[in-house]
Amino acid sequence: MAERDGPRRVDHVDRQLLGLLSADPRASARKLSREIGMSPGAVGERLERLQERGVIRGFSLDVDPSALGFGLEVLVAIELRQGSPVENTIDLLWGIEEVRAIQLVTGRWDLVLSLLVRDQHHLREVLLGAVWSVADFQHSETMIILDRRQRVAMDRPPAGDGSVEE
Repeated sequence: MAERDGPRRVDHVDRQLLGLLSADPRASARKLSREIGMSPGAVGERLERLQERGVIRGFSLDVDPSALGFGLEVLVAIELRQGSPVENTIDLLWGIEEVRAIQLVTGRWDLVLSLLVRDQHHLREVLLGAVWSVADFQHSETMIILDRRQRVAMDRPPAGDGSVEE
């Protein structure tokens, strides 16, 4: 079972593996072993341990949403009324097909949703028909994502992260 509380210890070799996998998630254990100078078996064991400990949470496929007809990626920041458990609202919102991610956040907003929609008419339908009709909904701000740049390399921790080496 993965450790969920406290830091998950990773050493410099684990960080190298994570960096290589971030750059090429389909890299084989043999290729990774050549890059870091270890046997494929040892690399495989390390990768398995990283998965068991919850450091590597999974592998995913990255599909261009526009190729499937979803031309708009949208963020919706939501303020909720107080009273009901936020988990109930999250469960309701998670049932909306266009919702891709939900973040529980601090600050002015309570939740931030990531939506994929076909166009502004589809966005209007989703907001009016689903998001805004959630019982605890109070106020929202909708932002259309114009461009995205995302870091994927995990070869080193951010400065001063306090991680512990094994």
